[in-house]
Amino acid sequence: MNAQPALCVVSYNTLNGGRDPDGSVHRLTDQVDMLTELEPDVVCLQEAKHWDKDGGETVNEVAAALKMEARLAPSASHGCHLVTLVRPPRVRFVRFYPDIAEGNFHHAVSRADLRVEGVHAVLRVLHTHFDPFDPGDRAAEARWLTQYGDRNDTLLVGDLNTEAPGDPEPETWDWLPATQYSNNRIQHPDGSYGNLDKTAMSALLTAGFIDPAAALQLQFARTAGHWRDGDRGHRSDYILPSKHLSWQVQTYTVIDTPRTRSAADHLPVVAHLHRTR
Repeated sequence: MNAQPALCVVSYNTLNGGRDPDGSVHRLTDQVDMLTELEPDVVCLQEAKHWDKDGGETVNEVAAALKMEARLAPSASHGCHLVTLVRPPRVRFVRFYPDIAEGNFHHAVSRADLRVEGVHAVLRVLHTHFDPFDPGDRAAEARWLTQYGDRNDTLLVGDLNTEAPGDPEPETWDWLPATQYSNNRIQHPDGSYGNLDKTAMSALLTAGFIDPAAALQLQFARTAGHWRDGDRGHRSDYILPSKHLSWQVQTYTVIDTPRTRSAADHLPVVAHLHRTR
């Protein structure tokens, strides 16, 4: 029997920082309520737009509401900052690096070295948001991270804007405007388009990162695609342990409910991990 309770990790893209175009924060309020109910130990939030304003007021407010400690990683594009939160005293930051790729990502990739209560080894959480526009850029971003795939201490968390090998291909392309084919599809040398470009995820998995949904033989569950009529359900959001991580994923869940569908264009992904050694 495991001496420690499972470690709960959540990845969630908030969509424009939880704010609507009119500035209202009802979605953010609902998001914080939903996260509170999950009782997470580690939370990785993407698109924390405007959260850096006024000395990080929103970061501090969200952290206080969740009873967690937060670190912000500024995004290089569109103000889509990353926020990593941990719940003391069980989990604490040892070190935090806002951008380990030195500005080479479309958004950013942060690294949090965490100490889990009762565990000597540090848990390293890489938090990122891959380029939504260019499969080539996503592949390049993945290459930055493949060095971590074979480690025994790393979780890769975030919105990777790519689907995984084995995820279903679209039956038609009616859902996607032709102007967005280059964002999502393989482009052949002659300029024609093929299937979805999954190169970035393929590189990460080949490097050693594990897709818990595949490892646990779970049925396909979308993490995005519910927000707009005519869109298709697809995966974009992941919690990927490195090959030899000393924490094993027990459960891996996408929270797909009417409430989460109305709160953002992505759905929360939740992993419960237990210590194996």
